[in-house]
Amino acid sequence: MKIAMVFDGLGFGGIERVGLHYVRLLRQKGHEIDIYNVKPAFYEMEQEYPQDINIYHVNITDLMMPDYYMLMVKRWRWGKYLYPLAYLGTSALMYIKRLAQGRRKSYDIAIAFSGHFRDLTFVANNFIKADKKLCWLHGALLEYMASSCTYGDLYRKIRNLCVLSEDRQEYALSVNAYLNELNINHIYNPIPDEKGEPDEALMRGLERDMGDYILMVGRFECDKDQKTVIRAKKILSEKYGRNNKLVFVGGGSLLEECKAYAKELGLENEIVFFGPRYDVWNFYTTAGLFVHSSPAEGLPTVLLEAMKYGVPIVATDSPPGVTEILQNDTYGIRCRIGDAGDMAQKIDRLLGDEELYRHYTRMGAERIKDFTYATIGDKLDKIFEELR
Repeated sequence: MKIAMVFDGLGFGGIERVGLHYVRLLRQKGHEIDIYNVKPAFYEMEQEYPQDINIYHVNITDLMMPDYYMLMVKRWRWGKYLYPLAYLGTSALMYIKRLAQGRRKSYDIAIAFSGHFRDLTFVANNFIKADKKLCWLHGALLEYMASSCTYGDLYRKIRNLCVLSEDRQEYALSVNAYLNELNINHIYNPIPDEKGEPDEALMRGLERDMGDYILMVGRFECDKDQKTVIRAKKILSEKYGRNNKLVFVGGGSLLEECKAYAKELGLENEIVFFGPRYDVWNFYTTAGLFVHSSPAEGLPTVLLEAMKYGVPIVATDSPPGVTEILQNDTYGIRCRIGDAGDMAQKIDRLLGDEELYRHYTRMGAERIKDFTYATIGDKLDKIFEELR
C-alpha cells in the first residue's frame, strides 16, 4: 500500500522516534511511505529517516486551526459568539491553502501520526487524497478530549483511531456519545529487536568517568520535569549516601535553566548534561539505572528502550503510559509524581537490593516482547484491514 505519515514537526522527541520505528516496520512489510512535515521549522530527526523516502514540507500555521481560537471561548464570555466566525474563517483559509498547494498526491492511507492539531487538521481536511484516514493518540482518548473538545471534530472526520491506552475509554465515550461511531484500536509502539552499533570508545569513557550512573533521556520541557530528578539526586547524596552520578541526555528550552538549578543545589560535579544525542543506546548500555519523571505520558518509548538494554527503571506513575508499561510495579518501580523524596527512596531501594535489581532486569526483558516488530506488525495488519 501507499501510505502518507504526517508529523507535527520532526525535531528530537519520543513521538518522532516512534514514527521512525513505524516507518521501518511498514517498509519491512512492503508498504511505500511518504512523510509530511507540517511544522518544517523542526526537522532535526529527518536525517534519521531512510534516505530514499520522500519528505515534504507543508507549513500549517496556528491561524488555520480552530482550536487556536477556542481560547477566546475559554477566556471571555463573548468568545462563544466570535468562535463560529473564526471556525468559518479557518475553513476558508484551509480551502485557499489547498488550492495554493496545487495537485495533491493520492494514498491508500493517510496517518496523522503526531496526534496534534496540525497533523490532524492536515489529514482531516484532505490536504492529501487518501482512501482511508487514521490518527494516532499517544495516550488515552480521555486525556485528549479533556484537553480540548475540538479534538472530537477532527476524530469524526478521520474516523479511525489508534490509542496507546484504553484507560477510562468507556467513560470518555459515555460523555462524548457522538464519538461512539469511531473505529478505535489499541496498539503499542514497536521497538526493534536489534540494538544500535556500540561506540566502544564512548562506552569505555562513560564507564570510566560516570561509574554506575543514573540515566534520564528526554527533552528539557515542562512536561518532563527534570527538576524533580535533580532534587532526588540531592536527597540521594545527603540522606542515603549514594554518590552515583546523574546523566541527562536531551535538549530543549529548559536545558540551561536545569543546569543552573543543578549548580544552585551544589550538584554541578555530580550531574552531567550531554545534550541531544542520536546514539542514546550507548548510554542505555552503560547506565546502572533509568529514571523517568514526567507528570503525564502517553507511552514513553524511553522506558521500553531502557528495558531492551536491561536497565531497571524507577518512574513517576504518570498516567496512562507508565502505568500501562510497568503494570502496577510488575516490570519497574513507580514513585509519586513530583515527589523527589519518594523518587530518591525508590532509587535507593533498587540500588541497594541486588536480588530486586536482577528481578527487574529480567522482568523488563520479558515485558519488551509485547512491543516487538513482529507482535506490533501483526496487530497493524488487522487494523489496516478493518479501516472504515
